[in-house]
Amino acid sequence: MKKIIPFTKEFMFQTKIGEIASIALDHTLKLEKEIISGEFIIYGTYKMQVDSKNEEPFNYQVPVDITIDPKYDTSKCLISIDDFSYEIINEEKLKVNISVKLDNLDIKVEPIEPIEMEIEDREEGLEEDISIEEDNKSYENEFLKPQSEEIEYSIYRVYTVKEEDTIDLILEKFGISKDLLLDYNDLDNIKAGAKIIIPSQDE
Repeated sequence: MKKIIPFTKEFMFQTKIGEIASIALDHTLKLEKEIISGEFIIYGTYKMQVDSKNEEPFNYQVPVDITIDPKYDTSKCLISIDDFSYEIINEEKLKVNISVKLDNLDIKVEPIEPIEMEIEDREEGLEEDISIEEDNKSYENEFLKPQSEEIEYSIYRVYTVKEEDTIDLILEKFGISKDLLLDYNDLDNIKAGAKIIIPSQDE
């Protein structure tokens, strides 16, 4: 992506301007983070009378500050002069038009924040029963067809760990084995307020 930034500046000469014999433009523009700063240097020679053989020098410095919108990534940005023109307004005033080109600008891609979802108990410390029903799908391939057409249910509980709870107390309370509890939970990170899944011992 590129951006063109136009500038216009007028200069008052101390003597009359009959003709611009030569004119040139240099710049010292540099990019630091999101700010471009430096100078335009406009110089050359002019004649006070069109038919004069004498040429007088001129030199002007124009400070420049350009702030780039933070939405752009400027890490690969290149600065150059896209266009430069001039016009004699009257016998003492010169007008210059400068276009600065910014190349390789990209719009920053913002990272997507993950959405955290949590199952809330109806009351603190209350176990919540959740029934998970398997899809009763039709199978075209007979080898993939379930052995039974009956709908199967698995019963789980979501339990909020209390301050006084230990792993052994939880196992005893729900009458399940530690291995079965490990199949559904990371027991190394169990703490008060955490929610754990209590599976049926029949699984």
